[in-house]
Amino acid sequence: MTFFVRLFLLFTILVSINCGPPKGEFGWATSKAQDLNILERHIQIITDYKMMREGLIFSPNDTIHYVYSFSRNPGVETDFYISLNRYELDYVEIDIKKKNVELESGSIRDSFSQLRTGEYLIKIVHEGEVLDEVKFQVLPEEGYTEETIEQELAGDQEDELIKYSR
Repeated sequence: MTFFVRLFLLFTILVSINCGPPKGEFGWATSKAQDLNILERHIQIITDYKMMREGLIFSPNDTIHYVYSFSRNPGVETDFYISLNRYELDYVEIDIKKKNVELESGSIRDSFSQLRTGEYLIKIVHEGEVLDEVKFQVLPEEGYTEETIEQELAGDQEDELIKYSR
């Protein structure tokens, strides 16, 4: 191979490695927003997150705080979309937010509150491509019984035929 072919291959490899936003890690924390007054809710800053992907279970009373820390800073001008999906018959998007990376930390932070019980999927999206995703569950504090499952299934249905056929 000639010198220019080798140089071109090396350049191609380096560009493909550093192109696009980097992957990262999810971190989680919870708080009880109903215990705080309005001012405390707005100035509250969560700094201690548990970095994990598996076995994520939260309560409907929790305010769920997350952080997505990138392996390298993708730049503060880069737009990301955070998609929250709830499992019905398949995952259905229930919330989407446009976020930018924080300059100081090189990460994205946000929170969700008042989520109903169920299974959720959060996705980090850039230019229509899913960079990362993680599943979590919101379970009632008292646990599930057969009666509460039936009530939730019947109450979640918009279609009256499905709702009353259970």
